[in-house]
Amino acid sequence: MRIALISDIHSNIHALEAVEKDIRKNQIDRIFCLGDIINFGAHPKECLDWVRENCDIVLKGEHDILVADPGEVYVSNPYAIQSADWTYDMLDEKDFEYINSLENFYEEPEFILTHDEPTVPGTYGFMTSLRDAKETFTCFDNRFCFYGHTHLQILFVKNNENVFAEKSEKYPLKEDEQYLISVGSVGQPRDRDTRAGYTIVDTDEGYIQFKRVPYDFEKAAADILKAGLPEIFANILKMKRD
Repeated sequence: MRIALISDIHSNIHALEAVEKDIRKNQIDRIFCLGDIINFGAHPKECLDWVRENCDIVLKGEHDILVADPGEVYVSNPYAIQSADWTYDMLDEKDFEYINSLENFYEEPEFILTHDEPTVPGTYGFMTSLRDAKETFTCFDNRFCFYGHTHLQILFVKNNENVFAEKSEKYPLKEDEQYLISVGSVGQPRDRDTRAGYTIVDTDEGYIQFKRVPYDFEKAAADILKAGLPEIFANILKMKRD
């Protein structure tokens, strides 16, 4: 089984279409979306439609909730709220019904999916440290736990009692290990890499791979500005490593 895990699209259809091409090229069997489909970017309707049509499992994130049912989540960022108000006007009642029908957690025997902090889904904590990973591994017995929200690609591995952060882009699966994986962001990466990010897990060939896909981020940024959305969301797309 070859699974593609996408998250934090944030209404960036240009990045999502590039990732779609890469997914098709890699002959993926299932696509899981871990939430934050909308907000920040200029194409919420297109991204929401794509996810609804193409993903086998879909979770919702806090920005999806902020747009569809703002009373259910607390977000203090004024730029996110401004963007959510604009995004709301771009969607219709069927879109809101779809978003509200989604969960923020899903489990099968082999894996757990969550949008945010795996130990308490819905608290929207950022799980990025080795200390937090060690605590989180005590909370599940599944082989894999996938999460989004961080906008980063991070792999933590538990081998017996040893927990470590793995830096390689492609890591071979081992029978005696558990994995805690932040799958990255399609539409708003926060690591100063302008490419879209997603993750592949191949349980037949036995590997986890962090993928990065180039796309026209300048066009995505220009669309944000043209729509009158906060400039900060355009600037994030253009941030590069020194």
